[in-house]
Amino acid sequence: MLTFNRILLASDVSASAEAALLYAAALARQSQARLFVMHVVETGVAALPHWTDVFRSSEAFAEHEAAQTAAFEKLVAHPALQGLPVEASIQRGHALTLLADMAAEVNLLVMGVGEHVTEKSREADVLACRLAHAGAAPVLLVPSGGGTAGVPAADAGCLSVQRLLLALDLAKYAPQACAMAQALAVDYAAALTVLQVLDPDTPADYPIDAGNGMHHNLPGLQVMLEKQLSVMFPDVPETAPVTRTVLTGSPVEVIQQQLAAQQPDMLIVSAHTHSIWRKYFRVSAIDALLSQPPCPILAVPIPHA
Repeated sequence: MLTFNRILLASDVSASAEAALLYAAALARQSQARLFVMHVVETGVAALPHWTDVFRSSEAFAEHEAAQTAAFEKLVAHPALQGLPVEASIQRGHALTLLADMAAEVNLLVMGVGEHVTEKSREADVLACRLAHAGAAPVLLVPSGGGTAGVPAADAGCLSVQRLLLALDLAKYAPQACAMAQALAVDYAAALTVLQVLDPDTPADYPIDAGNGMHHNLPGLQVMLEKQLSVMFPDVPETAPVTRTVLTGSPVEVIQQQLAAQQPDMLIVSAHTHSIWRKYFRVSAIDALLSQPPCPILAVPIPHA
């Protein structure tokens, strides 16, 4: 059984924060985990609502912090947190640094994403992407509507998960994501679809030891990938059957098509940690998928090689 002993809810006190809170609370009840709710008040000039506030920065920062504190206190008073062991805190400083440090101390980080209503909500999504690539802990990114299954009830003892989609195009080898997807499928008796996307532009990137010539034979490479998936994800009699699919195309486009067709309750992906240069010059598939997430995305870290 997949359990989380310590769960961190990173709150940006937006509309998506409540959906993330409901997911975090349901997971905490299910795992009997301690829940940490943390909000970071940015102290840099960029946190000020208007550029003219730099001329009254002390007063503007005080107003900003007071508003953030009031919204945070309202959030942590949510009925979903009643009866749970909760530690709530407001920190001041750089959100990415403080949350990444705290994420290293927990088993799961939960964040709300995908609002795109204001500049601040877009900044929150950027922060979520960077934390997903930080490699400290798995990150569950929850859209404001909660996805096709909606959000859990305030007193929910577990999540409602019936369909899982594991996308393997995001990494050559994703043992952590595979293990977590299989554990979730068993715990929730959920149908699991394993999707491997074969990008025709980079056939040599796939972990198939069949000689260089095979990488020019896309149909043959697809067959070998299908065989590999059958070995990695065998059927288990006591659980729902596993669907293994290898599709050719652009990874992000194929995943988006499968999300629309299957409407899973959760998408599971692997996330490589980013070096300081890679994060500036390469957009990840997670970044692209967060533009309009139809369901929660569980990003499972893989250490950067």
